[in-house]
Amino acid sequence: MGGRRSLADRLNLLFATFKPNDGVNRARSDGEYFNSEIAERINKGALADRLRQEMDAPVTISGAYIGELRSGKATDPRLSHLKALAMAFGVPTTYLVSADDDPALDDVEGDLSRLRTMRELNVRQVVLRDVIGRTGLSSASQHALNSVLAQLLELEGIDNPDPPGRARPEPPA
Repeated sequence: MGGRRSLADRLNLLFATFKPNDGVNRARSDGEYFNSEIAERINKGALADRLRQEMDAPVTISGAYIGELRSGKATDPRLSHLKALAMAFGVPTTYLVSADDDPALDDVEGDLSRLRTMRELNVRQVVLRDVIGRTGLSSASQHALNSVLAQLLELEGIDNPDPPGRARPEPPA
């Protein structure tokens, strides 16, 4: 994927990739979760219980603070917040804490790109990490898979928002 990826960039990519399927008419035209919805997911319910068990203490975060992280105003979050945000989106914590040159970033962003492409193809209920990650495909093969999916979208006349080789637009803040 390349390029410098700040924490804000990584979080915005997660918000842009994972959209709620609750049928609620959202005020945001991009259909993303509101920061407060992710904060509530972290602060209450099953995820909060899992975090409490893993961290031996409750983890709480506000929607406003998530907004500050997404805008780049806050740049030094607690590890517990990063772990909670990663768990809320189902990605490894290393995605939010790794250095820019860590190959794990490209692996996760490759998964995210495939997920967006599969969503465009109306593929549902795919456990992407299990399907792709456990196959042992090389990075080159995974990139080829992305290209094939993009070509299928083109053949079917479906607009592909993230074709391979095209620079990804800045996610909304």
